[in-house]
Amino acid sequence: MASRQRVTARGAAFFVVLASLAFAASGPLARYARPVHPLFIAFGRVALAAAALSLVDLRSLARSVAALSLRQRAAVLGAGLLLAVHFALFLWGLDRTSLASALSLISLEPLAVVLCAWVFFRVRPTRSEQAGVLLATAGAVIIARGAGAGDHRLSGDLMVVGATLLYGLYVSFARALRDALPARSYAALVYTSAALFLAAALPVAPGALEGVAPPPAHAVVAIVALALVPTLIGHTAVQAAARRMSPAIVALVSPGETLGGIVIGALWLDAIPTTVELAGAAVILVGATVAILGSSASAARGAG
Repeated sequence: MASRQRVTARGAAFFVVLASLAFAASGPLARYARPVHPLFIAFGRVALAAAALSLVDLRSLARSVAALSLRQRAAVLGAGLLLAVHFALFLWGLDRTSLASALSLISLEPLAVVLCAWVFFRVRPTRSEQAGVLLATAGAVIIARGAGAGDHRLSGDLMVVGATLLYGLYVSFARALRDALPARSYAALVYTSAALFLAAALPVAPGALEGVAPPPAHAVVAIVALALVPTLIGHTAVQAAARRMSPAIVALVSPGETLGGIVIGALWLDAIPTTVELAGAAVILVGATVAILGSSASAARGAG
């Protein structure tokens, strides 16, 4: 338990900040990649991430796959399918609604993460963790109330909400397979399977392959950045953290994504947040602090 305490006290804060910053780039980068279809953007980011991780150590990856049972291989494919649909819904929804609305709604992911961990693994969050997640989610709701009406569309909002629900299951799969294979191999296999599912969907999705032969230079840069930052750094960090950290701490990455995404959108895309959005961001910071301190205190009591 002592090692768990050290991870929770320092590692939790570092993880939340690092993964939040990585995820925060996702929305603005995807918006910048227009007019490329969101489904192609989703495919490009996971395909590049899969290639990068797989090339690091092909032999180790092959050994990890060979050691998996048929049931475990099916579970990895299931995690890849969840990630593929999560990306497709989030990026497609982001394309159909305002940036502020999408980034706010994605912060509802903490509820899905904690609920799935409780339902499937009986990992009950502490009172402080529950309070922190609820505060952070309340902050996201406050931000959503201030979303601009210009690009705001209900269809896009519903797609983003669907993506948040799948995120909880995706994180639960990472926790369930933590003893089956190393974190890096798991990430490479999940990204590869997600890319295969998205590749199969591209030919049948209306307009998904339009304007991608070749794609505009700015879109290529955006897709590569999406693969390197929010995918390789952000999602890989979440997969590793889901194996050993509290689900409530892992869930706090999503509100952090909202806060960071709004800042990036304001500085880069001139999407200036309103007073309501700034108020919600402040509540998110309070929630993150409460949950991290609560998780650290719980680990300390367990160590004692």
